[in-house]
Amino acid sequence: MAITFYDSGFSEREYTLNYFVSKRLDEDHYLVTTDHGAWVVLSRQEHDLLRLERVEEDPNLFSLLESKGIILTEQNVKNVVRVYTEKYHFLFRPPSLHIITPTMRCNSACVYCHSMVRNDKAKGFDMDQDTAKATVDFIFRTPTDSLIIEFQGGDCLLNFQIVEYIMDYANVKSKETGKKVNFRLVTNLTLMSDDILMSLARRKIRGLSTSLDGPRDIHNSNRKYLGGKGTYDDVVYWIRRIKSEWKHDFNLRALTTITRNSLGHGREMIDEYIRLGFDGIFLRYTNNIGFAGKAWSKIGYTPGEYLKFWEETLDYIVDVNSRTPFFEQLTFIFLKKLLQRWDPMFVDIQSPCGAAIGQLLYNHNGDIHTCDEGKLFKELRLGNVKITPYSRIFNNRTTVSMIDVSSRQGYLCDNCVWNPYCGICPIYTHSAQGTIVSKLAMDDRCIINSHILESILRRLMFSPKDRKAFLGWYRNENILK
Repeated sequence: MAITFYDSGFSEREYTLNYFVSKRLDEDHYLVTTDHGAWVVLSRQEHDLLRLERVEEDPNLFSLLESKGIILTEQNVKNVVRVYTEKYHFLFRPPSLHIITPTMRCNSACVYCHSMVRNDKAKGFDMDQDTAKATVDFIFRTPTDSLIIEFQGGDCLLNFQIVEYIMDYANVKSKETGKKVNFRLVTNLTLMSDDILMSLARRKIRGLSTSLDGPRDIHNSNRKYLGGKGTYDDVVYWIRRIKSEWKHDFNLRALTTITRNSLGHGREMIDEYIRLGFDGIFLRYTNNIGFAGKAWSKIGYTPGEYLKFWEETLDYIVDVNSRTPFFEQLTFIFLKKLLQRWDPMFVDIQSPCGAAIGQLLYNHNGDIHTCDEGKLFKELRLGNVKITPYSRIFNNRTTVSMIDVSSRQGYLCDNCVWNPYCGICPIYTHSAQGTIVSKLAMDDRCIINSHILESILRRLMFSPKDRKAFLGWYRNENILK
């Protein structure tokens, strides 16, 4: 009997199929996923009953698929709608992350810099006080009770007086409006001082981030001063100082970027992070944006080369967890996408992406852009804090286009089993292909993300050691805070 919906509800049949996609994992295991993020691994026989619409022949299978929302019944359809709404909760709220670039100047020349910064002596690339005030006023027009202001660069310590002014003025606005505001600061640490740390601690900024690409040789091959000297010794000096003398004031995190120089050195990188007191690492693959695009022939790699590195390094991280808790952040983000209803809101792999709807970027001159990397492209400018009404940002054709494209409707994603957990970065596509609408069925990011998702799921399902480590990360409430 055909399964149908009528205006009055369900037919006499007890269920109808939700839209689902399947992928064969091996001879007797099939992964099934739905748009609302449910997934289940079925045996070949169970999968046959599902695709032939005969699941009622197996009461246990019927109950499992109903609980997951893979089949729809009168009992579960409202819950499935609620789960779908929760998964895409970020579509129903204004952007909470507001990134400010106090300066485009930097004292370093990192080979993969996405920001295409100016040298530290350049003129005309610092935010002034009038622009800073207008930026904060604009941010506080966001119709939400909680805001995050993150300082990026360049290196924002080169214009630290404006950072202090913004925090002080934002705290005044917070008291006036009743809106809570939290601050984050990203710096290469080479310009750090005790006076700056005292200033930040006094203003109760907890989120402090830096970059560390591994042991000295790897780090220095990627991250040098403008004169060519490596930055490793100065960065590690301040990491140790902050973690020993200021550990109660700052939750210091470090970010690594994987280049060709990193390949084959995963163990050394993990050991370095543990030695310096970090409890995790982000094995972030390099996007060929900004300076990285110009240096790609020297620092780039194929998706296969990166994935071999990621698999080998993750194996070592899992082994490390037998003696000390240590997580890999990219793996953990995807793990959360698989295990929880709420999207973890890592904007680069959201769908739609977080451009303009999850974050906004305010450049040194007050120009508003869709996101951090968006400041590199004049096409992704949405307005200016001094002249643009807040509502115009979200009626902007660029905002609408970014949402449309990153919703993946122009891609071959509808039939991909990883669709509910993945996401597209139009800026990466723009940089790699000259258009925000991809000309490829699968680009490098798609290949990498889909492989990582499948590897995580296989490890969860079939490797007790991996599953123990992953679930340990997931249950640790302090991770990623």
